[in-house]
Amino acid sequence: MPFKTTTGLTIPLDQSFTLGDVQYPSNWLRLTSDEEKAAIGLTWEEPPKFKDERWYYNRVKDGAVTSTPIPLDELKERETTNAKKQAGVLLSGSDWMVIRSVDEEERPVPIDWADYREAVRTECNRLEEQIAASAFESIQEIQQNWPRDPDFKEIDEAV
Repeated sequence: MPFKTTTGLTIPLDQSFTLGDVQYPSNWLRLTSDEEKAAIGLTWEEPPKFKDERWYYNRVKDGAVTSTPIPLDELKERETTNAKKQAGVLLSGSDWMVIRSVDEEERPVPIDWADYREAVRTECNRLEEQIAASAFESIQEIQQNWPRDPDFKEIDEAV
């Protein structure tokens, strides 16, 4: 909400605007001094400070911000779902290897890929357990440590 007029109209940066009979270009606020802005009745207003929207519902009423923690059950459900989705995405790229190994018994999943797939499942299980045991503050601190697939490991080693 950076600038406001004396009538309470908000003038956002990088947008043209009209005050009275005068039209101002979109870069006018960036190119003028505070004195020039004050001369036409513009003042700076600090934008509201929001808490992290991953963990709080933020509402603005009459210029005041109210931040309410998202209920822990909702956070746990969301974070568990996100961990499972991420594991699914990471595993999906090598699912064809597993299917092929079932269809053609003589072509097992390469060991490095089998290890990677196990590491993905292990990380997902760790995250699910940690999320389930978390309080509001500790759920925000959970670090995800997803493994890199064997193709990326080869690139890392080459660099």
